[in-house]
Amino acid sequence: MLGSLVLAACGGGGGGGSSTPTAQSASAPATAPAAASAPALTGEALPSLTAPQAGSTAAAGNGSEGIWTQSGTTNMTAFVDPTGNLSYINGLFTVVTSTFFGTISTAAPNWTLSTGFETSLGGIRYTATSGSGTFTANQVLNGSYVANGNTVNLTLKYDPANALAVTQSSVAGTWVQNSTTLTVDDAGGFTGSILGCGVTGTLALTTPGSSKNLYTMTLSGTTRTCTLRSGVTYSGNAAITFLPVSGSTTLYKRTIIYLIKAADNSVIGYGQVTKQ
Repeated sequence: MLGSLVLAACGGGGGGGSSTPTAQSASAPATAPAAASAPALTGEALPSLTAPQAGSTAAAGNGSEGIWTQSGTTNMTAFVDPTGNLSYINGLFTVVTSTFFGTISTAAPNWTLSTGFETSLGGIRYTATSGSGTFTANQVLNGSYVANGNTVNLTLKYDPANALAVTQSSVAGTWVQNSTTLTVDDAGGFTGSILGCGVTGTLALTTPGSSKNLYTMTLSGTTRTCTLRSGVTYSGNAAITFLPVSGSTTLYKRTIIYLIKAADNSVIGYGQVTKQ
């Protein structure tokens, strides 16, 4: 039995506003109140895979590493690091239904699962077998594996966030999701809380000195009684991803999505925090 720490991913941003009409003078003719002005939308353009930023994963990666996503009724965000560690978060709309951790070997255009396990919504861990498929560098990754007697199909697209060039300090700042708050310094050290559990740790570039948008998150709890408890190290992948700004078709806001686990697989944590 695998205990899981469930953190729902957040949706789009933006907002509206209104103003109170100014009171009219008794001696002046009545006029209609001025229409409330909408607040200015803020955000940035989505990075372009056709013109990736210099040093980004899309420009300097090995073709299989990076962030891969599947959209639709079932949404998936997967990470592949430079050494072939694969992990993903799978969800139905905004509810996480399963996670996966494993390793793959690649010999273009093929990939093969070496080892891995899937965790269900109920926290049960199933060994993954018979995993294989194909990929087109920086475009698509397809295939399947078997877990709990079921075939799990993967149809993943290379995410535009791979075209973003980053530095260590790109994750600096305060990031929030519901009852989760993480404050990260320029060197990647952070403190905060995840669902009320105090945590401290690091968010460091997976390839030090590079501009690739993939980070390794390592943390420990600060108390002995929380789900993320002191004395235990939790680690996994993280990356900057983008969510559309509500009310705009061209602007996006930055988030950090992460997937971590204890070394003995007893606790899994995941979330998507937004820059404040």
